[in-house]
Amino acid sequence: TASGDGWPQPDPATPLVLAVPGEDVTLHWIDLPELAPAQAAAAARLALADRLAEPDAHIAAAPGAGVRVVAAVSRGAMAQWMAQTMRAGWTATAMLPDTLLLPVPDTGWAVCGDGQRVIARSKDAAFAAEPELAAAIIGDADAITAQPWLPAVLPINLLVGDYGPITRWRPQARQVRRLAMLAAGIAVLWIAGDIAALLRARSAVRAADAGTLALVQPFVNGAQDGAGALAALKAEARRRGAGGGLAALAGPVVQAIAVRAGAGLASLNYTPGGGLIAGVAGGSGEAQALAAALQQAGLTAAAGATRAAADGSVTDVTVRGR
Repeated sequence: TASGDGWPQPDPATPLVLAVPGEDVTLHWIDLPELAPAQAAAAARLALADRLAEPDAHIAAAPGAGVRVVAAVSRGAMAQWMAQTMRAGWTATAMLPDTLLLPVPDTGWAVCGDGQRVIARSKDAAFAAEPELAAAIIGDADAITAQPWLPAVLPINLLVGDYGPITRWRPQARQVRRLAMLAAGIAVLWIAGDIAALLRARSAVRAADAGTLALVQPFVNGAQDGAGALAALKAEARRRGAGGGLAALAGPVVQAIAVRAGAGLASLNYTPGGGLIAGVAGGSGEAQALAAALQQAGLTAAAGATRAAADGSVTDVTVRGR
């Protein structure tokens, strides 16, 4: 707004906070426990199930615990805003409805209008509307004139989940052995048929080195390093008719999931002909990010359809070698 009409010149060193029209974002105040962003969004979706205009609306929840603001916005609007930002040469750091740029009043409403449009905010509500409709909503409540401002801590950020940033990651040298052991551990769980244990683990990246190494030891003949363990594992897979394919695919999958805080591994299936199918929890955006990371790692990967699960959604990602 301070830059006038149009977009300012792109500057990679300058963070961009994008304020989008409040008319396109529905806000709710919901009592939620402290949860990770993906889990908070899933809990909010359940709480708002009968109030969402679109069943597949994008959901973002403010951080913290207790009563907090939750935003629902159509994926079409999100795609349009992100496309406009990209065409202008920018990458947005954060995105929020302009109604939440008003200060929170002690009582009544904080109001800002230009004669054609009014934005208003109270302690537990915010909206944008035409002046006549805004006056009807506010009624006889106290109203103070205020101006939008950018607080040091944003009340909410719409750029989460499917629209969150994708961070490229390279393991440090001390992480390589652990990741190799972890990949071997996943493959061993499959070869041993212990899929139930994998599901209980939920996210393979949280497995401890010692526990993973204990799983691998029966198959690696005393190998003490990741390369030796994987080599022995591939030999065991070939002996069992798997051709070593699972072991080759599991490592990159673990690396890609390890950096996505909102992603989890819900299921794992492998056949030599069909490749590795990883059920990724956390939303279709997490699955798309995983597939993109695996493509960069030199594999063929594609995200499939998203299906509902008890605690959110699961998207299958099919992974094959090239």
